[in-house]
Amino acid sequence: MRILQIGLIAFLVFSCTPNEKEEVESKEKTIQSEDTEIIVSENDVVNKRDGSTIGERIDGPANIRNSPDGEVLYELNDDVLIETTKLVDGWYQVLVYSTIEFDDVNVGSIQKDKAIIVGGKKVGKVLKTHDVSTGYNQDFAFASLYGYTHKDNIKSETIIENVFINKIASQGRKLGDWKAFIKDFKLERDAIEYKNLKTFYNYENSIDDPSPGFRLVLLFDNDELVGWLHSREIDQKIEHTKTLELIYNYAVTFYNDYPEKDQKGFVKHMNEWIQSVD
Repeated sequence: MRILQIGLIAFLVFSCTPNEKEEVESKEKTIQSEDTEIIVSENDVVNKRDGSTIGERIDGPANIRNSPDGEVLYELNDDVLIETTKLVDGWYQVLVYSTIEFDDVNVGSIQKDKAIIVGGKKVGKVLKTHDVSTGYNQDFAFASLYGYTHKDNIKSETIIENVFINKIASQGRKLGDWKAFIKDFKLERDAIEYKNLKTFYNYENSIDDPSPGFRLVLLFDNDELVGWLHSREIDQKIEHTKTLELIYNYAVTFYNDYPEKDQKGFVKHMNEWIQSVD
């Protein structure tokens, strides 16, 4: 049985609309999910959405399908927070967790017309009975709803790479210039220990990997942005920068004024670290 540390409850409570600010209990919880035991710590339990973007949100209502351009499985309301994989041929694979009754945990499917509930609020509706994976803890049970949706159903301004590129072209490199961005996407602190870098990061999706790695990591030296580690392609035409490839499809982009020896040292450090945690 694998033990994973993930922010499932954080995802559940963040998936609501901006006016929903109810609080959730903040004690440690253990969620049982088929062959996986998920430990959810107190730090993962946070208030419902406070206006922050956090991650991709539905431009809806939107249909979620069983394959690109396939049968519709369920629909999601506008602004629902979801997880996504990388874009492939105009389609995202997505995931949302819906609260279900404990009696439904072992059913193995979710029924047509069932409301999709996140944080106690209805955020969508099941349109076709289909198989799901489920889990539970002492307080609630949930179903993992997977599917595919077209890129037009995702608000482009909630995709962190899009916002990052817009901001890097329009604002400075000082840490103070990036505080609003860090807050809006709720980036966590100190992802990587390398020299004196301050790092702020978010995680990749748990669709591809239930214990995901980094998605975007901002790298600051002396409170100035010197680079960024990224797992997804960033369409960047930024002067005076260089992108270096790492293992496992990671890349890091540095400004040229960050010493070359430190750039190479960072790449070596990260490749060793990635291999050690894989």
